[in-house]
Parts: sequence; structure tokens; C-alpha cells
Amino acid sequence: MSAEPAMATPAASPKTRSPFASLRRRDFRILVAGQSLSTLGDMVYLVALPFLILGSGYATSGLSTTLTGFGLARIVTALPGGALADRFGARPVMLGADVVRCGALTALTVTAARGTPSLAQLVVTGVVLGACEGAHLPAYRSITPALVPDAELPAANSVSIAANLFANVIGPPIGGALVALVAPWPAIGADAASFAVSALALVAINQRHRATVSTEDSPSALAPDQPDTPRTLSLAAFVRSSSLYRTVLLMTAVLGASVGGTLEVALPVLTRSRHDLGPAGYGWLMAALGLGMLSGGGSAGALVHGKRQGLIVVAALAVNGGLLAALPHVGGLLPMVVTMAVIGALDGVLAVLVMTATQRMPPPYLLARAQALISLVTFAMFPLSVTVAGLVLHHWSPAAMFHLTGLGFAVVALTGLASRSLRRL
Repeated sequence: MSAEPAMATPAASPKTRSPFASLRRRDFRILVAGQSLSTLGDMVYLVALPFLILGSGYATSGLSTTLTGFGLARIVTALPGGALADRFGARPVMLGADVVRCGALTALTVTAARGTPSLAQLVVTGVVLGACEGAHLPAYRSITPALVPDAELPAANSVSIAANLFANVIGPPIGGALVALVAPWPAIGADAASFAVSALALVAINQRHRATVSTEDSPSALAPDQPDTPRTLSLAAFVRSSSLYRTVLLMTAVLGASVGGTLEVALPVLTRSRHDLGPAGYGWLMAALGLGMLSGGGSAGALVHGKRQGLIVVAALAVNGGLLAALPHVGGLLPMVVTMAVIGALDGVLAVLVMTATQRMPPPYLLARAQALISLVTFAMFPLSVTVAGLVLHHWSPAAMFHLTGLGFAVVALTGLASRSLRRL
């Protein structure tokens, strides 16, 4: 059985659709509000965590151990989380993950407010949060197609991604202010509260809701949990049958093996070595990247239409690779900020297009597992990318890592161009 027909682009509706049409749907509004708030809480927590650990008298190895536990747990639970979401529904998995995270962070907040948490509690909390995130993400990425018609899916993903990116932008300053004015524990408590609100939002979503899909939107569109969907294809068989999905997995792996290390390792070293940048310059560059992603992700649903989305993906990858390779050689903070903003905008567009495509590829009963496999590759590539960046910087300059990343983007763009299924997207 071939999986390729399942991802054919639905016929465009003759009506002009508002990019915010999905927000007219109650359950989707609730989902976006709840998940954006929990993302905001996560960003607040990420700022507070180093100060809590280091301020409690633990060495940097304590922070490293906590983050390592988080990362490994996230990898381990991605595929089981996707399987659970396909079996029992995305909403119960997301709800369970939010409740567990709320409990773990509440316990840590109480301990930190009373005194000094033990390193064991910090590490266990990190493992619990990582395990819940690994299970939660595939479910979250698979629930939107059940809440909006297929024709509104790109715009809905655009709204969802933009809302989460906005939370990413404003969360760290809020966390920093809480830590500076009070202590780390209120910031951790804020994250716990955000998961409680997110859980309540999920409870408010109609469990039996299914988006009303007209025949002009997508005659074959099915909700992921539709009970009469024939379950004849395994995840492994789907991966073997879908050349487009394999291409996306390859793109995810190659980009994941380079981008994380470039932005988290090579870029700070580069800014530190240049007198016109420094730590403040690094902050401005990362802010520009985030704002660019926000603008690109928020506008992608309205700007991108028709059957040329695959070629748009290839072009965006090629341009992004060139900009990243050239970034170390751009003179002055302002030109670098502009370059980073463009890179971010292209990343935002890519995120919407690729997420929408991967939501349409698999049979509905495999949707969460297919998303879980992509998440697993993303999670696994980040530590590899950081390691590669460390090795590259040990032998060469930071610019070499940017050049390597640009080469990776070029390879991925060429691979996409050679993929007939991607060109037809």
C-alpha cells in the first residue's frame, strides 16, 4: 500500500479564507491559549532553573546532569507517547503530561520556597519534565487536524506556531524579572500554574469534537481518532512507502545535526570574539531570530497557497543556508541583526509548511506516531549537534561551523529538489 496519495494537497476552496478563520473555532482557540500559556511558563522556568541549581550551592555539573536527564527522558518517551496518542487520543496524553508536570513543579516550588532542594529532586524533576514533554509533543502536533478542517490547517498551524513563538520571546524577560526581584522559586511556581491552566483548557475541549470538513475542503479528510478508519499500515511500512516522509526525516536529521550547535555554541563564541558584538550582541541576534520566526510563522498561513509549497521549502532552505554561511563575515551589529531576522522569518515559514505536510502524510491512525518519529530525530540530533560544534571549534574558528551548517542546508535543499514527491507538494 502506498502512502503517497494520502498527502496529496487538498483542492483549494473557492472561497477566500481568512488566515484567522481557525480562531473562530472554540476548541482550537482553547488549545492555542492553553498551550501558549504553558510554553510561556516553560520559558520562565528555563531562566530560573540555572539560578536555582547554582544558587543552591551545586556545581555546574548539577545543572548539566539535570539537563542531560531532561534530554534523555525526552528521547525515550517520544515514540511511546505517539503510540499512546494514536491508541487513546491526543487529548488524554496531553492532559496526563500537563497534570504530572504540574505536580512535579509544585513539589519543587514548595521545597525551594522552604529551603534548598536536593540535587536528586532537581534531577528527578528534570527527568519527569523531559519524559512528559517527549510524550506531549507528538500528541500536540497531531490534535490540530481533528479541530479544524483540512483547508484551514496551514493557517491554524501558523497561528499556533506564532502564539508559541510569542511566548518564547516574552517568557525569558518575565522569568529574569521574577528571579531578580524575588527568587527562582516563584518562577518555577508560575510554570506549575501554567500547566494547571493548560490542563483545564484541555478538559474544556469537547472530547468528541471533530472538525466539520466540507467536500470542497478535502473530501477524504479524516479526524485522527475516527473509529472506522482501517488500520492496515504499520509505522515502519508507512515510512518505507512514503518517499516524502523519508525526505522530511532526512532533512530533520541533517539540519538538527548542525543548527543547534551553530546557534547555541558557535554563535556565542563568535560574538564573544568580536569587539563590535559581545554578550549584548548575542542577545540582540537571538532576539532578532525569535522575532523573525514569529513574523514568518505568523504570516505563513496567509502568504503561502497553491501547489508550489515544496519548491518554496527548497528555496527557503537554500537561502537560509547561504545566509548562515555568510553570517560570520557580515560586518556590524545592525546588518547581522537584519540577517538573523531574515533567517528567523524563513525558519518560521518552513516550520508551518513542514508541519502541515507531515500532518497530511500518514493515515490518521498513525498521525501521532509519525509526528513522534520526527520529534525523536529532532531530540536526538541536538546533543550530537552540540558535540560536533565543540569539535569543530576546538580545531577551527566559529566561522567553520557556520560554513558546515550552510553546507548542510545546501545538501538538504538539493535532496528536496531531487525528490519528486516534495516538488509536487
